[in-house]
Amino acid sequence: MMRTDPTMRLLGAVTCETRERLREVLSLAMREFDFYAKRFRASGVSPEDIRHDDPVELLRGLPLLEAEELDELAAESLSSGRRIIDMETSSGTTGVRKRRFISHEDDASETEFLAELFKVCGVDSASRVACLDTDPLTLMASFTKALHLIGVEEAYMYCVGSDFREMLMNLPRLDPTVIITVPSIIERSFEALRSQYAGRPGTRLEKIIFVGEPLSAHMRRLLESTLGVEIFGYYGASETSALGIECGAHDGIHLFTDHNLAEVVNDRPDSDEGELVVTTLRQGAYPLLRYALKDRVAVISGACSCGLSHPRVEVLGRADDGISILGAKITYNAIHSAVYKDADRMGAMQIVLAREAGESLTVVLPQSMRDQEANVRKALMYAQPDLDFLISSKHLDLSFSYVEDDSFGDERKTRKVVDLRGRFDPAKV
Repeated sequence: MMRTDPTMRLLGAVTCETRERLREVLSLAMREFDFYAKRFRASGVSPEDIRHDDPVELLRGLPLLEAEELDELAAESLSSGRRIIDMETSSGTTGVRKRRFISHEDDASETEFLAELFKVCGVDSASRVACLDTDPLTLMASFTKALHLIGVEEAYMYCVGSDFREMLMNLPRLDPTVIITVPSIIERSFEALRSQYAGRPGTRLEKIIFVGEPLSAHMRRLLESTLGVEIFGYYGASETSALGIECGAHDGIHLFTDHNLAEVVNDRPDSDEGELVVTTLRQGAYPLLRYALKDRVAVISGACSCGLSHPRVEVLGRADDGISILGAKITYNAIHSAVYKDADRMGAMQIVLAREAGESLTVVLPQSMRDQEANVRKALMYAQPDLDFLISSKHLDLSFSYVEDDSFGDERKTRKVVDLRGRFDPAKV
């Protein structure tokens, strides 16, 4: 019998159906991916074990899958022979963008799952849903497919430009009852939303579903009290797609463990907090076995009053130095690698995020890097297409600041990312 780490906690009950689906996933991973076959062999797991032993115990005997290993897995996914119809990307921790290849079957399963999640929020055939984003050809496209599967009255992507106020002036004419968007877009457009929906007769806006980033408790209360809307949080990742959603009881995110098994690496055996580890059960073209998502969560005990049996967590934030800008996921390490790509040696760097008239990102570098600014900017834009898009479309201002080479002091103690955006003042919007 394999021994499992006592600090690894499996969330939710594993039904017989889920257990057999996991067995199918393990068998597929060993059969079609040499990447996983090597991991199974190193862990002493044979095809015979997968057919007959407890698949949960076999899974938990495998090492964690780290983000740096995903590129090798993605390459095998692309050459697996499955009919790939789409690819989703994100920024990697070392500058290598993570790629998730999606088959026709995976896409259909994902659409059905998203529809299931939106129904938890009360989205139904009478709903009119506006998906607000800076670039509609991203996650919002998959959302509208799921909304049409539900049979909503209308679902559309609404692309907001750098002048949020101007772009949102016509939104009430489309009469949405539900808005799905990113928290930083909500904060940027709060005044426009307030002027058009707060106390205005004839508007039917009832719900806001936020995705991609945390929504501050202050902003949540402000939206609820000012606009009179109900707020729901959606939770997912580029590598796994949807993971869960907030229900009408508004006490945490339900993780649907019949779609993705969830484990938590606890700080201590008796702790409720830790890092989330995910095993996908319905990604045939890109299965993830014990993927370390690098999100910190707190497990919420007890049954939920909504009646759903899926386990609940509070998402606390990133365990690494990941940042989100208008929904685009970028890491400190990715920017650092691009900045020092052509340098003789890696040096110090700090990132400062702020929000005044708009989003701004300042890269703080040693004075000795000043004469390389043009090349650094070019390298950064090349390595980070998400940043390039946000900057060229005037959603984000990128600047560089320089300090004396010894100003960083002990790099281990210097804050790598200084995020000033949480200091929201609606009077300044």
